[in-house]
Amino acid sequence: MFSAGVLGPLLDSNSASAATFPETLESFLACNGSWARTADALHLHVNTVHYGIQLLEQLTGRDLTRLYGRLDLWAALLCCAGRQAHPLFRAVT
Repeated sequence: MFSAGVLGPLLDSNSASAATFPETLESFLACNGSWARTADALHLHVNTVHYGIQLLEQLTGRDLTRLYGRLDLWAALLCCAGRQAHPLFRAVT
C-alpha cells in the first residue's frame, strides 16, 4: 500500500519514459544522488538523467535533494512486490 501511494504516479504516468522511472530512480539513489554516476551507470547523458529526476520529483511530489524524499522513494521501491533491489542496495542491506 505504501509503495502504491508513493510510486503510483510513476507507474500510472503516460510519459514515454515512465517504463524507465523505477530503474532511473534506483540508480540515482544507489549513486547517492550523483547525476554523473547515474548517467554512467545507465549509459545516458547527464542532462537526460537530470530531466528524468525532475519528472520523478514532479510526479511523486518528493524532493530528491532532501533526505526524507529519498528515503520515502527508496522504501517504496524496496516494498514493491516482486521487485528486487538494485545490486548496490543489496550489498548495503
